[in-house]
Amino acid sequence: MGEAAELCGRGLGETERIASLRDRLEEGVRELVPGAVLNGHRERRVPNTLDLTLPGIRGESVVIAMDQHGIALSSGSACKSGSPEPTHVLIAMGRTPEEAHCSVRFSLSRFTSAEDIERALEALALVLEEKNAVKLMPCK
Repeated sequence: MGEAAELCGRGLGETERIASLRDRLEEGVRELVPGAVLNGHRERRVPNTLDLTLPGIRGESVVIAMDQHGIALSSGSACKSGSPEPTHVLIAMGRTPEEAHCSVRFSLSRFTSAEDIERALEALALVLEEKNAVKLMPCK
């Protein structure tokens, strides 16, 4: 327990850097998907998580396609845990079931680098270019 607390304490000085990386990721995703909508508050949010709705693209399809490029992310919220139902968290935030199904969540850590963010954005650009080949499903 003490080791875990010590490791956690070392990461506290990284919050601004991680938030900056998260913001760069958000900016890049919005350039690739102009209609992307932030799920959550713009300022009052954790620095290591980015949750976006990508209109018209099912989140699970993006997760699978990005995995083929070596990038791990999730669809919906952390509370979804594999359920086919839209996450109740996003529904409670005012998203429709369709919007919830179109959501993806990126998680960063103190080990995330600027190069990791650029690699993720490059992979997303490829996935969106290949969308017919990877069968991105609609949100319904």
